[in-house]
Amino acid sequence: MKNPARIRTGLVAALWMFMGTHVMGQGSLTPPGAPGETMHTLEEVYERTDPRTPISSLPYTINESGSYYVVSNLHSTTHGIVIETSGVSVDLMGFSLTGDGTSSYPDNDYGIYVDGSTNAVIDRVVIKGGSISGFYYGLYCEYMNNSRIEQMVVSGNNSSGVYLNGRHGQCDGNTIADCTISGNDSYGVVLSGGSGQCDGNTIADCTISGNVSVGVYLDQCDGNTIADCTISGNDSYGVYLDQCDGNTIRENTISKNTTKGIRLYHADGNRVEANNVWGTTGGEYGIQTTTGTSNFILKNTCVGNGTNYELDPDDTFGPVVEAAGELGSADGAWHPWANFSR
Repeated sequence: MKNPARIRTGLVAALWMFMGTHVMGQGSLTPPGAPGETMHTLEEVYERTDPRTPISSLPYTINESGSYYVVSNLHSTTHGIVIETSGVSVDLMGFSLTGDGTSSYPDNDYGIYVDGSTNAVIDRVVIKGGSISGFYYGLYCEYMNNSRIEQMVVSGNNSSGVYLNGRHGQCDGNTIADCTISGNDSYGVVLSGGSGQCDGNTIADCTISGNVSVGVYLDQCDGNTIADCTISGNDSYGVYLDQCDGNTIRENTISKNTTKGIRLYHADGNRVEANNVWGTTGGEYGIQTTTGTSNFILKNTCVGNGTNYELDPDDTFGPVVEAAGELGSADGAWHPWANFSR
C-alpha cells in the first residue's frame, strides 16, 4: 500500500518544478511612481497623428509636395502663402489669413498665390477651409490645372476675390466650390484666358455678392461652367462673358445686381439655362446677348428687371412667356424650353 504523505510531497514538488520559471520571473508588482503628464497641445496631436506640415507664420512658401495646415489666425504685410509645386493640399482649419490692406498695383500682395510658370504648370492643388481678407487678390492662381478651391470665405480684398489667370499660358480644369466671395473692391471671381487659355473650369454652389464690380467675369474663356450659385448685389453685372464660347450658366439665382443679370458679349455657342434672374437695381437687363451667335437660352425666369430679355436674333431660345395667372397652352407657355418674363 502506497504512503499518502509521500504521494502528496511528490505532487507538490512536481508542481513547483513546472511553475517555477513563471512564478519566479514576474518581478515586483509595485508601481514605479506617479504617472507623468499626458496632455498635449492640438498642434502636437496633429503632428503625432497626421503627417502634415504646420504653417504658423506668414509669408510661407511651399516648394515640396504634401499636406499643410494653418495653426492659428495669421497676418502678413506681403503675400500670405505661396505655392510653387504640384501635389499640395492646404487646409486653413477654419482660421484666417489677413493682409495689411495697403497693397495696390504694381505692389500686389496675394493671400494665397499659386505661382506656376510656362514650363512648370502646377496641378493637383487643394485649398480649403478658411478665410482671406485684406490683400490685393484673395487667391491668385496662374499656370494651375486640375485643382480645387473649396469652403473658403474671401472678402474685403483691395481688388478681386479669386483670380484664375491663364492669359499667358493655361489655367484649366479647376473647381471653385462652396465658397463665399463677397465685398471685394473689384470682381468677385475672374477667369481670364487672353492669349492663353482658361478653359474647363467650374464655379459651383458659391455665394458671390456685394463686390464692387462684376460678380463672375469670364474673359476669353471656353467650356467653363457656372452652376447652382447665388450671385447678388454686385455693383455691375452678375455674370459677364466677354469673347467666351461653349460655356454653361445653369440654375443660378442672380438678383439685385446693378447693371445686368447675365450678359454675353461676342460670345458664341454658350448655354444659359434655368436661371432665376430678378431685380436688377439699375433698371437694365435681366439676360442680354449681343454680337454673338448660336447661344442657347432656355427655361430661364426673369422678373422685375428694366428689360427682362434682349437676345441676339442669331441665338436660339425658347419662347418668352409673359402671361400671368394660370398658364395655358397658348403663347408657348407649355413649351419645354420656355423662358418666363414678368
